[in-house]
Amino acid sequence: MDFNAELSWEFWSKDKLEARTIRALQNHIMHVQKHSPYYGELLSSVEAADIKSLDDFGKLPCTDKATLVDKTDRFLAAPPERIAETVVTSGSTGKPLVFSMTASDIDRLAFNEALSFYAAGVRPGDRAQVLVSLDRLFIAGMAYYRGLCLLGANTARIGVVPFDMQKHYLELLKPSVVVGVPSFLRRLGKELGASGFDTAASSIKKIVCIGESIRTQDLTLNAVGEALQSVFDARVYSTYGNTELAVAYCECVEQQGGHSHPELVYTEIVDGAGNAVPDGEVGELVATPLGVEGLPLVRYRTGDMTFKVTGDCPCGRNSCRIGPIVARKSQMIKLKGTTLYPLTITNALDDLDCIDDYVVVLEGDESLADRVTVHAVTQPAKLQAIGEHLRAKTRVHFPVLVTNTPTLNSMRVDSRKKVKIIDRRLKTKVRARR
Repeated sequence: MDFNAELSWEFWSKDKLEARTIRALQNHIMHVQKHSPYYGELLSSVEAADIKSLDDFGKLPCTDKATLVDKTDRFLAAPPERIAETVVTSGSTGKPLVFSMTASDIDRLAFNEALSFYAAGVRPGDRAQVLVSLDRLFIAGMAYYRGLCLLGANTARIGVVPFDMQKHYLELLKPSVVVGVPSFLRRLGKELGASGFDTAASSIKKIVCIGESIRTQDLTLNAVGEALQSVFDARVYSTYGNTELAVAYCECVEQQGGHSHPELVYTEIVDGAGNAVPDGEVGELVATPLGVEGLPLVRYRTGDMTFKVTGDCPCGRNSCRIGPIVARKSQMIKLKGTTLYPLTITNALDDLDCIDDYVVVLEGDESLADRVTVHAVTQPAKLQAIGEHLRAKTRVHFPVLVTNTPTLNSMRVDSRKKVKIIDRRLKTKVRARR
């Protein structure tokens, strides 16, 4: 598979890009009507040729994750003999999804990541280390590895290994690019520094951060992002990925929001009714992945709250850009008539060096204000300072409890991801519906 980033739709004029997107969406509708039993029934009265504008497409029904999980077999659009890879979502916010891909889908995934890394300045000849899980049916590690290889970077699959091995491979292979979870990389930097390793003089020039936000809503670096940039003296880039979409939105060298790749996904930000919100306003990310064979989707509600970045990107790309994920829609916190984004709390906690790790536990029912408790790995003497800092940042008082790492990890159960928010309200709602 050849890779030439300069041929991407991202560099087309806005008018040409919109016209081509409409044609791609028409073709996508015809494809799912023919090959997906679910959409063949749902969209039986739709004529693809009648979709003459993006507004027309926005009138089609959305697809939510609960429906996708419950009726996965009806969404499948490729026969079993064409399925080449199966991955499974972590299930951290509900029942896991079994996601099937054809060989073409895997190539598409690699192409997306190659475009993303290229936009962030990674080039052939860069030495890259993927410090992300490459097992347990995890799509992200595979995607990053294949994308870097397609781009031409010299790529090492390190994965999640003990600190001494991380240090060994950094010294041995001298990567210019690392890909990993920000909180893990921040802790790695501290441990390297404590061992006498000069992190600021290391070979690392770029850090691509996955799974956690490194930016605030105004696109400035949060405490974790600033720490990584300072400790490693490297530029840090944020990327957001979603298994169901099999795409990622990654920052370019200008670091002004995560670019979509319009030949691979059509992006919308909508309100609760599925209608578009103004650019810059927070809403739910709804996306239609293009070119998918195994499990194609139409207007998929990701459950992630973000916003479209306004204005033109200095890099010259005309693709849609999104800001950091400010919350899972299901994790919005209700507090006496108002709502609070979880990112406000986690950013405040990430500001503090006195906390080694934490989880924020959400409890409550649908009729009352939510209860929020912070479980932190810290010293008891720091509790007052932590509480005061949280109150100053959020204008709310939250109980802070001291815990230890084994207890915290047991609270996260068996999640592949380093969960920062544990939403026990979800179980209450499920029981209530039953």
